[in-house]
Amino acid sequence: MSGVLVSLTEQPIEQTIDYLKSMKQIGFHTIFTSLQIPEESNADLLTPLRRIGEFANTHQMTLMVDVSPRAFKSFSLPQMKESGVTGLRIDFGMEVSDIAALTHEWLIALNASTIDGAFLNQLRECHAVFSSLEAWHNYYPRPETGLSLSHFKEKNEWLKSQGLEVVAFIPGDGDLRGPIHEGLPTLEKHRNRSPFSSYIELQSEAFVDQVIIGDLSLQKQTLQQFKSWNEGVVLIRVTDKKTSHIWDQVHHNRPDIARDVIRSENARKHFNGSIQPANCVDRPIGTLTLDNDKYKRYKGEFQITLKQLPPDERVNVIGYVIKEDLPLLPFLQKSGYSFRFLSSESSVRE
Repeated sequence: MSGVLVSLTEQPIEQTIDYLKSMKQIGFHTIFTSLQIPEESNADLLTPLRRIGEFANTHQMTLMVDVSPRAFKSFSLPQMKESGVTGLRIDFGMEVSDIAALTHEWLIALNASTIDGAFLNQLRECHAVFSSLEAWHNYYPRPETGLSLSHFKEKNEWLKSQGLEVVAFIPGDGDLRGPIHEGLPTLEKHRNRSPFSSYIELQSEAFVDQVIIGDLSLQKQTLQQFKSWNEGVVLIRVTDKKTSHIWDQVHHNRPDIARDVIRSENARKHFNGSIQPANCVDRPIGTLTLDNDKYKRYKGEFQITLKQLPPDERVNVIGYVIKEDLPLLPFLQKSGYSFRFLSSESSVRE
């Protein structure tokens, strides 16, 4: 599915291991951490690194570490390999020939933003093993410094044309990393967006192969969304739910894609009773609706609105997609993925 970032210093190691267990169970396979922490001693970092390396080895996960020439002064390559490290993310300051040599023994992540044709040609001349190379974007802790989507997509399309896998970061929504504590996204637009919708955008629209969660944890419902995705179903959080048969069903958008709404393909087939008119109110984007008896043969049709629609005495409003999950609706409209719903009464819709 992708991976998670963990810190060697910002939380107790047992908390980190518990987090890794839960993320492995729902399909995450890469662990990323940093050895570039100058204020910490070698010994203080090696102990948690070895615990994480043991976990990675036992659970067949890749362990990538952020390194630079400065880090190599404190940690030798044999030390890292003995600690369970399987890949190195090269920050800056290394000679091309040294990077090429590392590819013969390590998975190597390069800075995606700085890769160009000349650099790749130099790696080829130095006999780099290109199957051991990946292109990793940075994460940006400071607000307003993340990348734009348009440039990001253009760069990624080129990187993939060169045979490189592309990796990028999204923020978490649990414990956020310091020192700014405002998320660690690659794209600025994702800084205050839900992790799951950010993940979907990177994977479906931005030529990204792996997504790394840049912060230290996820909220319970976000974990449920990733678990459901790994099972092939998009989980949408809803609020203001009215009693309905549709909540227990798995839905699919009809293949004849409507402009204004997502139409559940089978909802009408699963209901034969009476639906009296109720709560026939305005339908902003993300409104969940059920056609009532007044819509005759359409009675029981279930929809999610993709645009603002007026009240209709034939259409009952039965709930709303929470604002954090509204970005998922265009994906659902076109992707063909199954979807179902999760109650999120504590969320505030704006």
